[in-house]
Amino acid sequence: MTSLYSHQRAFLTTDYLSQLITLMKQRGFSAEQVFANTQLNEELMQLNMRISPMQYHQVVENALSLSQDPLLGIKHGQGLNIASHGFVGFAAMASDNLDQALSLAIRFARTRTLLADIRFHKEDDSAVVQINRLASMPSTFPFVVENIISSFLAVARFLIHQNDQMSAVVKLSYAPQAPLSEYERLLGVPVLFNQPYNQVCFPEYLLDSPVSTANSTSRGLAESECEKLLAQLDQGQDLVIQIRQQLEKMNAFPTLPIMAQTMNTSPRTLNRQLSQLNTTYQHILDDARREKAIDLLSNSQTNIELIATQLGYNDPSNFGRAFRRWLGKSPRAFRKEL
Repeated sequence: MTSLYSHQRAFLTTDYLSQLITLMKQRGFSAEQVFANTQLNEELMQLNMRISPMQYHQVVENALSLSQDPLLGIKHGQGLNIASHGFVGFAAMASDNLDQALSLAIRFARTRTLLADIRFHKEDDSAVVQINRLASMPSTFPFVVENIISSFLAVARFLIHQNDQMSAVVKLSYAPQAPLSEYERLLGVPVLFNQPYNQVCFPEYLLDSPVSTANSTSRGLAESECEKLLAQLDQGQDLVIQIRQQLEKMNAFPTLPIMAQTMNTSPRTLNRQLSQLNTTYQHILDDARREKAIDLLSNSQTNIELIATQLGYNDPSNFGRAFRRWLGKSPRAFRKEL
């Protein structure tokens, strides 16, 4: 890889962007228009090289500006078939049931993208896939979220042959950019906005749905290839993931100098590396605090003053202001609505 892309931390695959270019061409736009101001071209795409988050962001910005279509992420995701996801898709297709397919997809998701952190958990009688921001820019993160969600729904329907309306609900953390009816028409499920997290929630019983293309031998081969890709990725593991893991391990919200010392680097170097990933240490802290605040308010009786202390706020009013910035309401109002 040339130094041009090394200093821009080029670690995103171009597989999905190639398919976005095809979609834009079908709409009458040239690759040159979509690649404007990125130093990218179709020849580089064919080399299956990696690009930086900033280059990805610019391509998506260009596509959204050219198409004037705020739902382009959904439509792009719907155009991705199981093979579009490489060995991760093949491993899912060879799984015994949806639970196994989903577990494998989440486990190896980082081999396909580091724009988002995709997690899976069970809550009451629901299975929940959650998408958190990593290296993507805030302004194009809705495109990333909707792309992942629409692709997930398309693949899930394919795997369990549920081509009619799937029993699921999509929750998005932002306001709608188009009429609600358009989101629901395209995704085929109810959609809720201004939610605490970006999630797809579906009945837990669907996890037992068999995959008709199950094949243990093929699954083993695909898993082996995914493991190799994951090992290669972990050699240069994304810094944001490392910091989030450290925060979880420490169960605290340390200052930048303390985190830098923990990671055997300097605050200046850590800041510079995060800048190359289009984020800051403060943004990572805010995301982690936001998630923990929502969890404590939703799943415990801990009083708000103590929650503020646990999140590292000396003054509860500072926590209140931060929470209103995150969700547009006070912690007490949020808890009352549960």
